[in-house]
Amino acid sequence: MNRPLRVAVVAPYGVIGGAELWLLSLLDVTDRLDVNVVMLADGPLRDEFAGRGIPYVLRPTGRSVRALAGTASWLARRLRADAPDVILANGVKAATVAAPAARLTGVPCVWAKHDHSYDGFLTRVLATVTDACIGTEPGLIAASHHPRAALVPVPAPSGSALPRTAARAELSRRGARLDGDERLLLTISRLVSYKGVDDAIAALALPGGARWRLAVVGPADPSDPGERERLTALAGKLGVADRVDFAGWVQDAWRIIPAADSVAVLTKPDGTGPGQEAFGGTAIEAMLNGVPVITTGPGSVADRVAGPSAAPPGGIAVPPAEPARVADALFRLSDADTRAAMGRAGRRRTADNPGPARCAALLAQTLSRAAGLTGAGLTGTTPVSVVVTVLDEGPRIDGLLERILLQLTVDGDEIVVVDRGSVDRTAQRVAAWASRDARVRLVPCPGTSPGAGYDTGVRAAANTLILCADAECVPAPDWLDRMRAAASEPEPAELLVGVCRVTGHGPLAQAMATVYPLPEEVRRPPGPWSLTRRVLFGGGFGATGPAGGSSAFTFRAWQDVGGFREQNVPGMGVLFGRAAARAGHRVAVVGSAEVGREQPAPLPVAVQTALRLGEELGLQADGGQLAGAMVRAAVYGGVLGAALRRPRLRPAAAGVVGVWLAAPVSRAVRRGNWGALPLVPPVVGGLSAARAAGFARGLAGRVRTARQAVDDARRGPVR
Repeated sequence: MNRPLRVAVVAPYGVIGGAELWLLSLLDVTDRLDVNVVMLADGPLRDEFAGRGIPYVLRPTGRSVRALAGTASWLARRLRADAPDVILANGVKAATVAAPAARLTGVPCVWAKHDHSYDGFLTRVLATVTDACIGTEPGLIAASHHPRAALVPVPAPSGSALPRTAARAELSRRGARLDGDERLLLTISRLVSYKGVDDAIAALALPGGARWRLAVVGPADPSDPGERERLTALAGKLGVADRVDFAGWVQDAWRIIPAADSVAVLTKPDGTGPGQEAFGGTAIEAMLNGVPVITTGPGSVADRVAGPSAAPPGGIAVPPAEPARVADALFRLSDADTRAAMGRAGRRRTADNPGPARCAALLAQTLSRAAGLTGAGLTGTTPVSVVVTVLDEGPRIDGLLERILLQLTVDGDEIVVVDRGSVDRTAQRVAAWASRDARVRLVPCPGTSPGAGYDTGVRAAANTLILCADAECVPAPDWLDRMRAAASEPEPAELLVGVCRVTGHGPLAQAMATVYPLPEEVRRPPGPWSLTRRVLFGGGFGATGPAGGSSAFTFRAWQDVGGFREQNVPGMGVLFGRAAARAGHRVAVVGSAEVGREQPAPLPVAVQTALRLGEELGLQADGGQLAGAMVRAAVYGGVLGAALRRPRLRPAAAGVVGVWLAAPVSRAVRRGNWGALPLVPPVVGGLSAARAAGFARGLAGRVRTARQAVDDARRGPVR
C-alpha cells in the first residue's frame, strides 16, 4: 500500500476566507493526504476541521516577533516528537512560524501564497527558507521569487448554483430586502476594510448606482471587529441604508451568485491588507455563472476579467478606492444586453478553470515532491520496462529476476536483460527464465559498456516508461510500485530518482558505506546549511543523480539526451540525470523507491572506483560544480596552510575536519556500526582524496582537449 502523505497544515486564522476555502475544497476531494492541523487562532474554521474528522490543535498566536518565535519553538518540539512528511504553511503568518521550526527539525516546508501581503523583504526571506511555494494565481508565482514555485489555482466549484429565483429567495431568507427583479450588486468577502465594501456602498449614493441594491455576504473578522458597524453607519450617513443589507456568512456562498446582476470585488490598498486581490475566487465563481464582475485593477483579477484585448470582457475594471468609477460601471451594467454579453464572455473565459479534483492532485503533487516522496498515495497503472545489464552475474541473477517478476503486476510489464558477454552461466539462467515467463526477454550484446548496454535495452523495450536496475542491487518489494505511482502524478516528471541503501559486512565495508547518504537524508530537501556544507565539503545527494540503479525515465527523455552512450564509469547515471535536467526535463525524487546494495570490502577497488568517478565528473562538470571545487580547494588549502604555519590554529583545523566527518560518522552511528567508527576518518579521507584527484585529472584532460581544439582551429583544415 502506497500510504498517503502525512501533512501538518499550519492555519494562521480561525476565520473562513478565500485561503481557507481553497484549502478545505481541496482536502474534501483527495485521499492522498493524511492531514493534521495547527491553528494559530480560534474561529469557525475549527468546526470545519472537526466536521471533516481532521485532527487539530489550537495554539493562539499574535503578530509580535516574540509571539511568533514562541510558537515556532513550540512547533519545533512538536515536530521532533512526531515528524510529518511535509508542512503546508497556509499563508505568510503561517510560514513565518513554520519555516524556522521546519529548518530546526529537518522537515520540508511548503508555503502557500494567497495574496500580495508583505511582498518585498519578508517574501524574499520566506522564498529562501521554505522548500517550495504554492501560488494560487500566476501573478503570485512571480511575486513569490521562489525558485520552486508551483501553481495550484482556485478550483471551479463542483456542483450547480441555485437558479436565480431560488438564489434570490435564499438571500431574502437571510435578510436581504429584494422586491421583484430589481438590480442587485453582491459582495462576498470577510468584513475587513481593505475589501472595499465601503466603495460599493458609496457608489449607491451616486447617480449611476441610484437604481441598485447591495447585498453584503460574509462574516465579521476578528482582525477588524468594528467593520460592520462602520459600514452600517456609512450607509446611513449617505442615505442608502434602505438599499444595503448584511446577510452574514453563507455556506457555499457561490451557489447564490445567480441572484445578482453584478458581483463586486473591490479590494484596495488601505494599509491593513494586501492592496490587491490575488486570485479572486469570487470573481471566478461569478464568471462561471455568467454574472459580470466589477473589480479593481491593475491586478490578476482585472486581467482575468478583461481578457485579451480583442475579446469582450467578462466585467469592468475600475481604479481602487474610487466609488464614482464603481457607480459608472453600475450605470453601464444597468443595460440587460450589456450584462448578458459580459456574462457570456465570463463563462468562456473560465471554461477551462480546473475543478477541485485536478487542483487537489496538483497540491498533493507539490507537497509529495517537496517531501521527496513523489507519488505518495497514488496507485499507478502504467506498464513499465525494467532494463537490467549483466556481465557474469550468475550467482545473483536468479534472485534479482524473481524479486522483479513479483512486482510486474500490470499487463504489458516486462524485464529486458542485456547480457554484455557473460562467460559464466548468466545468459543461460536468463534464457531459462524467459522460456518459463514471457515477460522476461534476453538481449545478447557482447563486448559493450554498461552505458551502451542500457541503451540497447531501452531500444528493445516495449514501453515508454523505463526503469533501470543494477544486477548487484536488491529492490525493495514495493520498489516498482513506488516508481509507477510517481509516474502517475498529474504532471509527471520525466526522470524519477530513487534511493539506495548501501550496507556492508565487516567494519571496513561499513566504513566505506558511510560515504553514501541514507534514504532518510534524501527525503530532506537541501536547506541553507546543507547547501553550504555541500559546497565546502562536497558529497550529498543530488536530485539529478540516480543512485545505485534506482531510476526511471521516459523514452522521450532518453532520446532527447542521446541515451547513456558508451559510458563505462560509475557515475554514468549521474551524468545522464544532469543531461536530462539540462534538456529541460522535469526531475523528481522518489524517496520511497528503495533498493539495497552491499559495499564490496576491498578498499583498493573502492579507491579506483572513486578515482574514475571523479575523473568523469571533472570532464563533465558544469559551472556550479567547478565553482564548488574551487571553493573547496581554497578552504582546504587555507586551513592546511594555516595549521602548518601556526600551531595554535590547529584546533580550528581539527574543527573543520570534524564538521567534514560529521555526516559519515552520524551514518555509522545510526546504523549501529560501532566497530566501523575508528575506520571512518581514514577510509572517508582516502575515498574523498581519490575522488578529488580524479576530478583534477578530469579537469586537466578537459583543458588539454580545449587547447587541442584551439590549436586545430588555428591550423585550419587538413589538406
